[in-house]
This record gives sequence, C-alpha cells and structure tokens, in this order.
Amino acid sequence: MRITQTHRAIILTGVEEYIDADVDVHVFGSRLDDTKRGGSVDLLLTSKTEISELSCDELKSVLEEYLKLPVNIVTYDPSDEPSPLQAKALAEALPID
Repeated sequence: MRITQTHRAIILTGVEEYIDADVDVHVFGSRLDDTKRGGSVDLLLTSKTEISELSCDELKSVLEEYLKLPVNIVTYDPSDEPSPLQAKALAEALPID
C-alpha cells in the first residue's frame, strides 16, 4: 500500500475530526498497487451512522491540503445495498490502520 505512516496519521486524524461517527477507514484503487506511481488517495468510509456530504467535502479539502494529493471519498452504510462504485471499493479495499 502506497500510503506512508504520516499520511495514515493525517487521514485518521482528519476522519476523527470531520466525520463525527464511528467510521471504518479503508483505502482502495491505485494506492494499493506498490508497482504504480502517482494517483489519488481513494478512501472508503464505512459507517452505520449517516456521513453528511458537507463533512466529506470538508474532509476532502483538508486532506488534499495536507497530503498534497488528490483525494476521493466513497461512503457506505452496511445496511444499504452497495452501488456499483461502493461494491468495487468494498471488493478491493484494505483497512488503513
């Protein structure tokens, strides 16, 4: 996984600060492939509590500022049927912590 310990700490601190819910944080997409270069940080936030779009937008802005990388955030409530994007993220995501 191409996420440094510093990036992990920034992401987890940001999620704790901006998403006021019990959230599981996973990474999916190109950052899972150690042979690739570049790419955005794709995060899957899973919570039984609704995560507001505003909170995700704020988190995305802060993470992009501190990580100096593009960030994509997908949210998922396990009680709902996953969308195609959520299903793809769920299939390949790995926990960040």
